[in-house]
Amino acid sequence: MLYRLLFFTGTLTILSMYACKKEKSTEGPVAETHCGYSPYSDASFFNYLYTNSNGDRSEYSVIVNGDTTINGHQYSVLYDGSANQFIRCDNGSYFLYEQGVTLPDYQLEPGDRLFLRDYYSTGASWEDTVSVTISGVAQKGLLQYHILQQQAVHTVMGKEYKNVIVVRQDAAILAGETVFPAGTIATYYYALGVGHIETDSPTDTIRLLNYAIR
Repeated sequence: MLYRLLFFTGTLTILSMYACKKEKSTEGPVAETHCGYSPYSDASFFNYLYTNSNGDRSEYSVIVNGDTTINGHQYSVLYDGSANQFIRCDNGSYFLYEQGVTLPDYQLEPGDRLFLRDYYSTGASWEDTVSVTISGVAQKGLLQYHILQQQAVHTVMGKEYKNVIVVRQDAAILAGETVFPAGTIATYYYALGVGHIETDSPTDTIRLLNYAIR
């Protein structure tokens, strides 16, 4: 499934909630902004190795199929053979558009998830309010993002990547004004000029095998 490419759906698993537009951040920009961490030009492709906690492995490819406009914003369309994912960058802030879901006992509103700020320094963080309606009951939580490293050097499958940003994504549950941590969803690695190169979660890993930017 396409969620293996860049972002785990750990929020739905851990919280059964959704990242909304409301967002809070700490620590300001420290580097020149750019959108070099999403070089998703048409016909570019990326081959990944997915490994689960049992050691089972599978390879899959993601191809950039042009772009599309959603709510006035232009998104690159990334396709893995079964589903599309929509990514855009705005002045160094990167967004994943999540489509809405309407089921008898579950409602999820569509919207953007801010998953990366390429101009934030090590130690900076931000969070998105999380909300979903389950069986008519509104629930809330948080997605918390932490910059663990900036401009790092990281090796994936024997290849060295420079200018890597490392981001940890945590989940938490809101009960009134109290925040209850719900664990780490995953840690993501993004390389300048390449994009997503690795994801490490408690149960799965994704590593970039090779790619071509068109």
